[in-house]
Amino acid sequence: MSPETDVAPPATPHFTGSTPRKDEARRSITRTTITPAPGNEAPAEDSAPAKRSLIDRLKSSQHGELTAARPLYPGTNIVRLIMATLMSVLSLLTVGGAVLVLLLWQQDRASGVLSTQVDRTWELFDMLRQVERLVAFAVIPVAVVWIALATVNVFRATGKRRDPFVAAASLPVGLFGIWIVGAQIIAESGDWVGKAAGFVLQLVFLAVPLLALERVAHVAEARHRPLRATYVIAALFLAATQFLGGLSTVDQSSGADTWGPLGAYLVIVGLLQVLGALSINEAQRAIEEATEHRYQLRQRFGESLLAQAEKR
Repeated sequence: MSPETDVAPPATPHFTGSTPRKDEARRSITRTTITPAPGNEAPAEDSAPAKRSLIDRLKSSQHGELTAARPLYPGTNIVRLIMATLMSVLSLLTVGGAVLVLLLWQQDRASGVLSTQVDRTWELFDMLRQVERLVAFAVIPVAVVWIALATVNVFRATGKRRDPFVAAASLPVGLFGIWIVGAQIIAESGDWVGKAAGFVLQLVFLAVPLLALERVAHVAEARHRPLRATYVIAALFLAATQFLGGLSTVDQSSGADTWGPLGAYLVIVGLLQVLGALSINEAQRAIEEATEHRYQLRQRFGESLLAQAEKR
């Protein structure tokens, strides 16, 4: 044997039952090179985008990022005070109307009243009624402004978006529904069943702004009890004005025997307006304070994270 021994190439594995043609086909398959399609090549490691640092993410203002709270818009407390003042004026006007009617009733019981005195009293009553309507129409836009501004501040303090237009529109929508039901159903109904059904429908429309403000208070983590107390007082006020009488619903053609109860009803309505003004002011103040508290907590949290990231 020569020192250079020929080494035979490795034998091609032979499968049982195979033929030379099948073996050749298997060898061609194993030699096939698979190449990716154009545009599907694996990206190079150096071309991968670098992750943003924690400082960049903290400083970004995109929704969903971990950022510090944005400063609140000022003015909610001023709008709240304006609204509380207007509500107080409404209650004073109602109490003034009650005083006029009770004085007229007392004068009639003591020595009787002249027709000129009755006319003069109802003229003053009409003047109070007109002023009440103007003040009531002024309360609505002020309340809408406060709701919109408070909703925007809640979003800036918490980062949880709530549509201020939907929240602000809930109040005029609810009041319009209450007015339509009162004018078309309760006023036109001749029995207590229709009036009761209309009043229940009014309570449904009254719940529209309540639910919108409940969502805002929930995001701000504010107290919900003042809002619910406001709803109860507003329902009692609706019942009193619809079934007992209010400054804008007094029938001046009624006889002298109804002046005493009418004055008492107006006193009840005036007290409900006072309670309503207090509860509304408390509900607004609860949302404002909770929003400010959430803003301070989130601002301090974002600043502490930013300080820790800069130390690294």
